[in-house]
Amino acid sequence: MPVAAEPALIERAKQGDREAFSELYVPLERSLAAFLYRMVAARQDAEDLAQETALRALEGIAQFPGDGFRQTVSFRVWIFRIAAEAALDYLKSARRWDPGVVIRAFQRAAGHSSSRSKLVKLHKSRIHTTYNIREHIDFCFTCMSRTLPPQEAAALLLAGVHGLAWKEAAEIAGVSADVFRFRFEQARQTLVEHYDERCSLINKDGACSECANLHTLLHAGRPPTEQALFQIDLQQHATPIARAGGFERRLAIVRAIDPLHAEGAKFHELFMNLTREFSGY
Repeated sequence: MPVAAEPALIERAKQGDREAFSELYVPLERSLAAFLYRMVAARQDAEDLAQETALRALEGIAQFPGDGFRQTVSFRVWIFRIAAEAALDYLKSARRWDPGVVIRAFQRAAGHSSSRSKLVKLHKSRIHTTYNIREHIDFCFTCMSRTLPPQEAAALLLAGVHGLAWKEAAEIAGVSADVFRFRFEQARQTLVEHYDERCSLINKDGACSECANLHTLLHAGRPPTEQALFQIDLQQHATPIARAGGFERRLAIVRAIDPLHAEGAKFHELFMNLTREFSGY
């Protein structure tokens, strides 16, 4: 919406105008849900947290910071902070994932006839079920994000994926810009190292070739898989700088995908459920 329109809508919402609140909230709804899903890696829990965020925002809009038309923060920053707090509260009682979770899940799914047949059947069925390598890169990113301390994961998602400016992202996290940048850089470096050790799309010697193997299994052959991998062109195996560049290209792929409404969203929801089941999360 035009920046000039937001203060007027906020004032109306503060006076109890539900339509004004909807005009503020609805354009951010999918982005908030994607952020929450990438934080917790469980669709139903993310949807519950999204509903909690919306309810808390609706109940708290009367206390939105600012007086009259003098806002101290944007509505986006304000509601993302509510969502981030909800996700961090959720993660207090959740175990962090270990970096080998994706490899183990694929090995078990591939070797488990019932799980394999479920994946193949869903892939061939209806809308939002088709496996896509780019979407699987996003899936893997969500799994890898769960290996980070939650505050670091939030920093990487807010600034690296959802594109919030440093100042806004730090306000959402409730920390100084310097602390936020430190968390962001720590998260980024940790994931660069995790991918470099494991991912064959980043490093040809990586242990995990799940993207290619799933594509070959479901699309019945190497040629379409090789074509899909060629189009992605992530492979880097020369220097730390080059590998970091591969991570940045991975981030660009993640930014372009809505994990809850993508072409293969239902396929990856099933695969995420199998990942959690096989790994005890």
